[in-house]
Amino acid sequence: MNKTDSPQNILLSIRKQFGYAKYVLLDGGHRDVRYKWRLDRLNRWAGSLLDQLASEGVLNPINTPVESDIEVQMLCGHSHITMGIWSLWSLLRWADGKMTPVIQSDGSLTPEDILRFRKFFPQIRFTMPEDVKPWVEQRLAGSEYEFLRNFFRTHFFGSRLLASHMSEQAKVIVGLDTDVLFFDRPTEIIEQCAVAQNSRVLTSFHDEFDWVSVFAPVKEIEARCGTRIQCAFNAGMVVLPKFEDEQFRFMERMLRAYTPEWRNHYFADQALLALMAGEFGWHELPFSYQLGQETNSPDALSIHYISNRKVRPRFFSEGVSRLVGRRP
Repeated sequence: MNKTDSPQNILLSIRKQFGYAKYVLLDGGHRDVRYKWRLDRLNRWAGSLLDQLASEGVLNPINTPVESDIEVQMLCGHSHITMGIWSLWSLLRWADGKMTPVIQSDGSLTPEDILRFRKFFPQIRFTMPEDVKPWVEQRLAGSEYEFLRNFFRTHFFGSRLLASHMSEQAKVIVGLDTDVLFFDRPTEIIEQCAVAQNSRVLTSFHDEFDWVSVFAPVKEIEARCGTRIQCAFNAGMVVLPKFEDEQFRFMERMLRAYTPEWRNHYFADQALLALMAGEFGWHELPFSYQLGQETNSPDALSIHYISNRKVRPRFFSEGVSRLVGRRP
């Protein structure tokens, strides 16, 4: 008898199937299944639409400089490439050839994924986890950056936070999540890219959600860190001056002040940026740059379709549809 066909394994398999059936039918799991099915269907539709519009000559490749003073850095994995392409396309069509897109792979991008990105952005650059590690380790060498290096190694967003600033050419970093879309020319962002070349001020959307209290009590954060935290800072789209020693030393101090739980928290990197905004200054984008709500203003210039069941599907059904006038 095959080991996998042993009575014990068969019984275990049956128990797992019954457990999953109970979860779906009795414990509300059908909502998760239905949501994931809907999101997968919309994602496939948006992927097919990319190819259809490319073949029709509606969605033409966007040529971008291989190097420039402004880099658009996006952390992306295999499951988000369709969103990433739509997000980048919605921004770069307004960039007048002055922004360099760089995809940071989370380790799951395949050679086929890279070719797919290059179908729409022929000069796009990619950085892989094995590439960025020596850059960061060398730039942040020594005991003075011990906590920052450890954050880079252990936190999911550590690479997004730090590797973006290893470029020699770039003076400004536009950090862009895959779930942000731009429906018109983002004049304020383009202007802030110019400002950031000679300023330490950070630029972002205004966050409507109380994410800071999910991370930790505001008074405790500010008492431990010794600086103000910008509670309305959102890291989904940020314009940053390329970090130098001053910013790296500041983040090291903040991480040393963090509790161990804070360093491992999902919002740890956003909290670091919000603390930097409190220390160095924050430019809040106007109301036309919105976080996804159950409903958004029809005249919103840009929407960050956050990972929320009532919001994320609208990236496709509302956002992509609004960009190109096609509906799923």
